Amino acid sequence: MSFFCSHYLVLILRIEVKNESLQSCCCLFDQLLSRIRSTRGIWRYLIYYNTNVDLLRTRLHELKDVQLGVQGSVDLAERNLEVILPNVRSWLTSVNGVVVTCEEFFNDDVKANQRCFVGWSCPDLKSRYQVSRKAKKKMLDVDKLLREGNFNPVSIPGPPPTIGSTIMGDLEVFESRKSTFNSIMEALKDDSVRVIGVYGTGGIGKTTLLKEVVKQAEEHKIFDTIVMAVVSQTPDVRKIQDEIADTVELKFQENSESGRARRLSERLKREKTILVILDDLWTRLNLEDIGIPCANDHKGCKILLTSRGQDVCNQMNTQAYFPIKVLSFPEAWDLFRKMAGNFDDSPDLHNLAMEVAKECGGLPIAIVTVATALKSKSYQVWRDALQQFKNSTPQNIQGMRIDVYSRLQLSYDFLERKELKSCFLLCCLFPEDHDILIEDLVRYMMGLRLFEDIHKLEEARDRALTLVDNLKDRCLLLAGNVEGSVRMHDVIRDFALSVVSKGEHVFLVKIAMELEEWPKFDTFANHTAIVLRENKFHELPDRLDCPKLNILVLGLEWRFSRSSSLKIPDTFFVGMEMMRVLVMRYMPIPALPIIGDTSFIGESSNVVSRIFERCV
Repeated sequence: MSFFCSHYLVLILRIEVKNESLQSCCCLFDQLLSRIRSTRGIWRYLIYYNTNVDLLRTRLHELKDVQLGVQGSVDLAERNLEVILPNVRSWLTSVNGVVVTCEEFFNDDVKANQRCFVGWSCPDLKSRYQVSRKAKKKMLDVDKLLREGNFNPVSIPGPPPTIGSTIMGDLEVFESRKSTFNSIMEALKDDSVRVIGVYGTGGIGKTTLLKEVVKQAEEHKIFDTIVMAVVSQTPDVRKIQDEIADTVELKFQENSESGRARRLSERLKREKTILVILDDLWTRLNLEDIGIPCANDHKGCKILLTSRGQDVCNQMNTQAYFPIKVLSFPEAWDLFRKMAGNFDDSPDLHNLAMEVAKECGGLPIAIVTVATALKSKSYQVWRDALQQFKNSTPQNIQGMRIDVYSRLQLSYDFLERKELKSCFLLCCLFPEDHDILIEDLVRYMMGLRLFEDIHKLEEARDRALTLVDNLKDRCLLLAGNVEGSVRMHDVIRDFALSVVSKGEHVFLVKIAMELEEWPKFDTFANHTAIVLRENKFHELPDRLDCPKLNILVLGLEWRFSRSSSLKIPDTFFVGMEMMRVLVMRYMPIPALPIIGDTSFIGESSNVVSRIFERCV
């Protein structure tokens, strides 16, 4: 029994010894397994080195493509003056940063290919591990930006540009006008002054001075908002309302002028301080009809207006008004030299040019027009110009216009080509302060066969653009407010009308005169153009004997046309054998013939251009 127990004890001891060895081995195995597990990430970075780097390069390329798309949308929005959303700009900034760091990373990636021993094929495992790990981390940043790069939209509509921001170039306030300019600025700051007037003859520089006032007012933040509208000789209420509404981002829902006026008034009252500029008033304008709040309705609203006479300022109840006078000769001479060039190299021409400048009478528009016409001309041309000034017969049209016309005549005479003069004269057939579409000039000139050696429409358009550019260069036309258009300064338009009222041309142009009867003349035999637009004719003559008539433009006032029962007599066009351009605007449909039927023109089979505009 004792033997058995002893043997059993020995066996147990042996088993325990074996178990202790086994436990020791297990412990070592666990430690080894733990070490292997702890280095598994390292080996993964080493094994997937190429995959991580290549995938980062692919993701980065995708990010750059998205970046180009977003940047393109941003560029387009900025060209449209839209405001880019902050998160879009922040995303683009982040992308730029990530792209730069990734490009630097790829440049450093070359180090991963270094060998640990020269001539051996053993790679630098530490470098490969670090590069692979960085690639994985940067890929997370790239993927995040890719997820965030789906912007729709990238921008919101921006506020309309301020009046001052649309003024191009530096404006010069002449020394003689600085006191007037300063007085206007003081009046704008004076709480007791609500309506301010600036008056002077056409072309004296009122609008130019006004633009400098706007720039200074915006720069010194005198008003929260500044709006401006051109009124002109025949005020268009809806046009004035639209110009003001555009600046304050107001969209009209009403069709009636009174409804639009109420909405505009309420919108302007929301501005704590606002300056309303009304340029080129000819008669009293009812501000309430426009929607401009009066002083009692809105104490923060001020009115600044320009006109050609003090009487209009009085009619508008201005508390302060300022006359703009002609330039002193030193100022006029400086302006003349800027436009015509320097004469220091030719004393004789210098003295002659001074005499011509004196004849301009200090009127800026005359100075600019005449100096531009004479620029680079010979001494003989300058001498002839001075003689023309002395011999010209002035046109008796409202005060200073007498002097302006005699001076503008020179610019007209210096138009070398007949088609250039014809293009210029045709522009006076359009309403004052009106955007004249170049395409309309093409139709008129094609119909009248005024182009020289032009037979194709495309060639005619090219020639018209050339003529218009030439006239703009000579300051006889201005750039229009819409693309493909020009404008004619009202003073120059009046001059052009005086030209076509004599000699071989006799134009009858009456626009927005609210005529209810056909103008009465002893004869229309010498008229080459009749333009009667925006009137209120109840009937037309049975017949007009106009053997020289080339252009006939008829149109009713648009509100009147809606209820008009006007009819064109069957014999109305008899006696207009030479008519080549026929334009009808806002004429009632019953008054017009069947479209395409030209029999109503009668003997006027020479009509080439027929234009029907907004006939109802």
